Amino acid sequence: MSQPSIPVEFEELKSSGDLPSPTGVGMKILEITRTDEFSAEDMGDAIMSDPSLTGRILELANSAERAGQEPITTVSGAIMRLGATMVRSLALAFSLVSEREAGACRPFDYERYWSLSLARAVAAKALSGEVDGLMPEEAYVAGLLAEVGILALASVHSERYGKLLIEHQNETLTKLRQAEVSEFDIDHATVSLSMLSDWGLPEAFATAIGEFGRKRAFAPSEGRLASLADLLRFADAIGSALMLGEMSPPRHVAEVGDQLEILRDVLELDESEFATMCDSISMEWRVWGERLEIETQDIRFSHIASMIARGRELAEAEVRGQAGDHEKHQGSSSSVAHLETPEGAAPKPAAKPTAAPAAAAAPAAPTPPKASTQTEDRISILAVDDDPVSLRVLVRYLRKEGFEVSMARNGKEGLKKALQEKPDLLVVDHEMPDMSGLEVVRALRRSSLGSSMYILILTGNQEDDLLIEAFDAGVDDFVTKPFLPRLLTARMQAGIRIAKLQRKVDRDRRTILKQLAEKNALNRKLRTASLTDPLTGLPNRRHAMNRVDAEWKATERNSVPFSVIMLDIDHFKSVNDTYGHDIGDIVLQATSQAIKGALRGEDEVCRLGGEEFLIVCRGADEAGGTIVAERVREAVEANVIDGPGFGKAITVSLGVAGVHPEVESLMSLLKAADDAVYQAKNAGRNRVCVAGAPVKKPEETQQKPRRSA
Repeated sequence: MSQPSIPVEFEELKSSGDLPSPTGVGMKILEITRTDEFSAEDMGDAIMSDPSLTGRILELANSAERAGQEPITTVSGAIMRLGATMVRSLALAFSLVSEREAGACRPFDYERYWSLSLARAVAAKALSGEVDGLMPEEAYVAGLLAEVGILALASVHSERYGKLLIEHQNETLTKLRQAEVSEFDIDHATVSLSMLSDWGLPEAFATAIGEFGRKRAFAPSEGRLASLADLLRFADAIGSALMLGEMSPPRHVAEVGDQLEILRDVLELDESEFATMCDSISMEWRVWGERLEIETQDIRFSHIASMIARGRELAEAEVRGQAGDHEKHQGSSSSVAHLETPEGAAPKPAAKPTAAPAAAAAPAAPTPPKASTQTEDRISILAVDDDPVSLRVLVRYLRKEGFEVSMARNGKEGLKKALQEKPDLLVVDHEMPDMSGLEVVRALRRSSLGSSMYILILTGNQEDDLLIEAFDAGVDDFVTKPFLPRLLTARMQAGIRIAKLQRKVDRDRRTILKQLAEKNALNRKLRTASLTDPLTGLPNRRHAMNRVDAEWKATERNSVPFSVIMLDIDHFKSVNDTYGHDIGDIVLQATSQAIKGALRGEDEVCRLGGEEFLIVCRGADEAGGTIVAERVREAVEANVIDGPGFGKAITVSLGVAGVHPEVESLMSLLKAADDAVYQAKNAGRNRVCVAGAPVKKPEETQQKPRRSA
């Protein structure tokens, strides 16, 4: 399975150990499907170990888009209908959602993130028929995971990313991504693409999500939904419309309205048909919100249309400067990033037509995370018992002892809460009707989350066979029921010690991984600095020598064409002498950019020092290098450099040398190009010479009329 290359910056994020990732069944499925030789039967068995996941996949296999087909009742049937790759993607997405929790990035609105992600997923599924060959389930997963890179940065760099979100609230998506690159050397779009590639999802799927992360707005000139990335842009607009509220910033409301109008035109729907479609999406959003326990709201499109009309009025007032006080009032609920005007769009007076802002909202005054099942010092315990009286007594005693306690009233609820809350200790009753205590223990021990949890079982049966079965199932200790408080406390001491040690190990591990990631990032920046010319930002002489050496060796191995171009700025000394070194620096910087703009994607220009540059042309023989050199010469000659007292273009002399049998070594290749530069200067400058043979400027190659005989 082909995958995009994963940048080293992502590997450094991954090494932190804090990236959002599927756990439990999702991780098991990842392990099963690491290669293309995985068994659909093994994957089905893994899915069926989670009843909730099984139900969600069956629901999608039997969704409205498949009306008229026989209902699917088994996971194996769902795999056959949807395809193993799609079921795998669904399982990974749902397992990631089920493991959601509020994190340490206080300005990041986790509830809004998941609510908008679900709304986008449902909208993408509804629009999937507009893109040829796109399965509804594929669109659903894409919508759910489209902004996972933002969640990742908030998870790994919680404090730094929180500060960045606050500093860049209300700015464009491009500026947010630029700030991310400046701070972390990678943006959330690249993180999203890299995470999905790392999980083994299809290349086209991951690439589409990367494209969505870089561009959100859809231009009217684009005409139709041609790709999954296009579909995500509109699904995001619909999702953002469902999330609108009375405190939504007017500019954001107007932007959402503009994108919805473009979508309605693209789909060729009238207002009534479009409203019906949006109401259907809203209803399904609420249904899936209940299934996944994600917060949604009951909203109809008629109300959305009213908010959009009102938002445009307020946005127009802001533009006219008549709503300054209102704008200050709204600032506290503004979103992180707005999106740029799409090319070809016709902006309304209120605002540039853009899609919805990024999912994470950045309030002006950060608030602590809402969901946290444990603090740094207190031990968290989950108590599970189907007897309400026994459960109440147990919980009251544990809380009195200073523990942080949550409770579940049956085995299935207990298993679900244990996986969601990840308590330090689990105290579970043995005999429960729907799912016994031992069944809960076995299910937890099969999960990566439950493998290290300390578990005590409450039982009124002390028969040896039962206790042996309990310890075989994974129980750490037992307490007889009804329990004696002092004995229960004594039995729990081992679990408390283990939990504290585990926390210390986890903290130490995160610290070490963070320090390692920071060290790797610093080393990479130092390596980059050592290979970069500080004035022009181009690679320096050291990098140039490394690059030409690598190309020479590649040519020796694979006979890949390879040529070099030496370049020298004409009369540069007189520029410094006449205008000063400040202007000389401006000339060097402007010339560097002109050269870069004239190169092919595989070419690279380096500054050797002073006014000398080297261009490496991979895959180009001497003739190809000559074409590149002439294009560079023309670009520099046409580039008027604007500086104090200096408003003109300069010229360059270039020498080209390519690899051929007469060139015996890399040094002889470079010397041939250098000699060609001197030949160009001696021939009058502002020209290209090729290993001793000058290339005449265009005006010199015009054919003169022949004399008559």
